[in-house]
Amino acid sequence: MADLSRFRSKKKLRGGYRVDSSKISVTDIHKLKNLPIMPYIEEGTENDFYIEPVVIEYYIPKESRFAYETKYHYIELFDPTPKNEAQKKVMGYFSKLNQPIDAIEVMEKFPEYADFIARSYNMQMDMLKGASEEFQAGLSGENPTAIRRALYINEVLRKREPNIAALEVLGDYTTYNINWCIRFLNKNHISHSVEDHTVEYLIKLHRMKLAEENRPIDERFEILSSIYMDQAFPFEEDVFDDDDMLD
Repeated sequence: MADLSRFRSKKKLRGGYRVDSSKISVTDIHKLKNLPIMPYIEEGTENDFYIEPVVIEYYIPKESRFAYETKYHYIELFDPTPKNEAQKKVMGYFSKLNQPIDAIEVMEKFPEYADFIARSYNMQMDMLKGASEEFQAGLSGENPTAIRRALYINEVLRKREPNIAALEVLGDYTTYNINWCIRFLNKNHISHSVEDHTVEYLIKLHRMKLAEENRPIDERFEILSSIYMDQAFPFEEDVFDDDDMLD
């Protein structure tokens, strides 16, 4: 948990998507205590967020004690966009079906890419098959919690990207799948939690989208992001290394 009385400023992430901490106060105890437990969410969009609980620790001088509160960090999910015709074909197919991008099924539905994908993912083929099995089990309705396992497999696969087959054919399928899994699990009220680096990645995607759309800074979001990053990576100033798929 972050001790805000000793909070240290962090440098900006590569690409400039971390907001200057000097503009966001995380040491104002009154402000922290008055942060709503959860933000206002438009009706019908509840499933479009990854929710991370953040425990805030602050010192109360008058009472000579520390207090702890949990706030819920809502990180809006933004899907990747295809960058060439092959990606448009593949992403468009699964998006219309509202299904995850199953690389094994891609090879079946688009045989013209099968050999290329198989060669490119020779070392990860077992994981792709495992994800496919979990997707199918979850989509069949027999075992919805299988999607949680598919989520975790895609977190691991994301660390091995970008692969040439993703750059040329599949697109950023792991981000697409992570988002799809989170939405499915939210909709079906299945508990789930992703690892710290994935949360950081989702935060950066959120900031990138807001910057592109010239939206105003969301102070609550930035305060909780700063506290979360200080908790998750207390000794690192810049741990993000996922720029390749975002460029």
